[in-house]
Amino acid sequence: MTYLITCAKCKIQPTKPNPSDLQSLSFNEILNNSRLELLNLTNIQLNWDYTLPAWQLYSGNRSKTYPKITIVNWTKDCIDIRILSALFGWIKHTDLIPHYDLRMSDKIPQTNQKIFNYWHNQNLLNQLVNQYDIDLLSGDYRKAVHGNKQSVGTLPNVQFNDYGVQKGIWLNNQLNNIKCNQ
Repeated sequence: MTYLITCAKCKIQPTKPNPSDLQSLSFNEILNNSRLELLNLTNIQLNWDYTLPAWQLYSGNRSKTYPKITIVNWTKDCIDIRILSALFGWIKHTDLIPHYDLRMSDKIPQTNQKIFNYWHNQNLLNQLVNQYDIDLLSGDYRKAVHGNKQSVGTLPNVQFNDYGVQKGIWLNNQLNNIKCNQ
């Protein structure tokens, strides 16, 4: 089972060297050209010498979802959590990424196009999800996948009032139930 979540606008700045590169990200065979194009269009400079696992980078002090999930659950080797990043598209929660500042609602300076429209027009993100994936995405992130706010997978059978915090608690409870073969 795959859980689909959004990135977080509140990020931690990596302080220790932990080199990686763009080609090491998950789903590179499908998303690499679009990632390179978006980096060029936004002129975002990345320091790939300083990276963190995505789940850790997105656990900043104002992040709502990520801190609600225990480190034990983040580090289970049998879970499949995909994060929809405004800059990188789909990544796995374990992918090493550098600090950046970009949201789905931001506009690309050269085209005045919103980031979610850029990703939707690439018509690639939808190829990496199926109807059984658990959709914990928010509106603009769903728009990036298929152009509207309708779910991109299966919605949990629960109502979330405080989307980030409650989604994090719900996901942590789900992950608590997953036992990995050692």
